[in-house]
Amino acid sequence: MANNVWSKKIQGILTLDLSREVRFRDDRKDLFLQLLGLKPGMTVVDVGCGPGTLTRKLAKWLGKESKIIGVDFDTDFIKYAREKAVELNLKNVIYYEGDALKLPLSDNSVDACISHTVIEHVPNREFLVEQKRICSPGGRVSVMYCRPDKYIKSTPNLLPQISERERELLEKIYQGSEDINKRYKVGEYWPDSSELPSLFDELGFVNVQVDAIAIPIVIDDARNSYAEKIMLVESEKEQLLERLEISLNIDSKKLFQDEIRELKELVEERFSKRLDFLKKGINIWDYTIIIIQIVSGIVKKSSI
Repeated sequence: MANNVWSKKIQGILTLDLSREVRFRDDRKDLFLQLLGLKPGMTVVDVGCGPGTLTRKLAKWLGKESKIIGVDFDTDFIKYAREKAVELNLKNVIYYEGDALKLPLSDNSVDACISHTVIEHVPNREFLVEQKRICSPGGRVSVMYCRPDKYIKSTPNLLPQISERERELLEKIYQGSEDINKRYKVGEYWPDSSELPSLFDELGFVNVQVDAIAIPIVIDDARNSYAEKIMLVESEKEQLLERLEISLNIDSKKLFQDEIRELKELVEERFSKRLDFLKKGINIWDYTIIIIQIVSGIVKKSSI
């Protein structure tokens, strides 16, 4: 039976794909591969792969001799990921629809397990035990997570602000979102910063490490081309519009049709003002810095 609760009620395909595309940029390839302990030729599983953004990156970064496996519980995510892999002619990536706590893979069958922003939604112990099961002795399990309340955000005076009317309509449309999150246990299992590596120790992992990556998302950064700057602004807008659509699909009665049109016009107007600064060559330095924490450990080799 198809399961698309997450993509239809929590985070849409576009939102996850665009946000992960920004985080896992190609110019950060060496950094991520080093901290995740990934090398060409490995079989790597991305648990909770979503729309497959990171798996596609790894398929290219690690080369054709590697095998990349994406697993996700959401049917629509897996369908999208498979279609994108075919579109990009990626022959070394495969996707399975499956539960992160009951992975559809054999014992000792992979070299590494990775995950990104998944552990906070599932019981931590069971999540790690299952990855340890499928990892070969000497294999590596790496958990990446980042708390939105720990993001660093700039608030320049020139940044186009949400109007009172837009804020009023957004509040109406987001009413009940906490109930949805609670129903589907979104963020119910946030790991404690010290308890997570301790759990790795307790479960018998060796060479446990804690790392962190600061991901700056800075529109006005001189290293971005003009097209990339435009893409970052448009990406933020598209993610917001998708979240609005998800909320309306859950409950279409939250707003009247004229209110929906008005809200979308207000969003378009606000982001158009941001784009105007780019067109005029004016830097306003609105940015977000995301801190990705990584805890990793090695599956202990048998002494026999």
